[in-house]
Amino acid sequence: MFFKKCRLKIGDKFKWFPRAVTFTRHPATTKDVAARIARMSTASPGDVHLVLTCLPTVMAQFMDEGRPVHIDGLGSFHFKLSCAGRGVDSPDEVDRKQIKAVRVQFLPERQGRGKQMRRPLTEGITLTEWGNLQEMKKEE
Repeated sequence: MFFKKCRLKIGDKFKWFPRAVTFTRHPATTKDVAARIARMSTASPGDVHLVLTCLPTVMAQFMDEGRPVHIDGLGSFHFKLSCAGRGVDSPDEVDRKQIKAVRVQFLPERQGRGKQMRRPLTEGITLTEWGNLQEMKKEE
């Protein structure tokens, strides 16, 4: 995982923070993910691609039934409503017109308790400063 130094205004002062670098021009596609999973399993890339393509539809069906979806090692997904305005004074006034958007909330999986808590999705990540990587490439 790459990070870069960013300057942000906090109150009336500027402070420096690390910020994750994401390469939005070249995201991993469903085909890329399927090929990598196929290399790690006995399934063919086509079979994995088919399953990944069906996954959003199946998840939406479960969540539409009011059921969150939990995928081991990844986390849980459920619908969340974004509402317009500041609410109403009585339950009788609540109306679907208040709903501005339906969103999907993702909660990464956590395993264990206390000091034994671990997050499988983020284990094994190596942090590399983006500027230092560019300098290392120039020296080669």
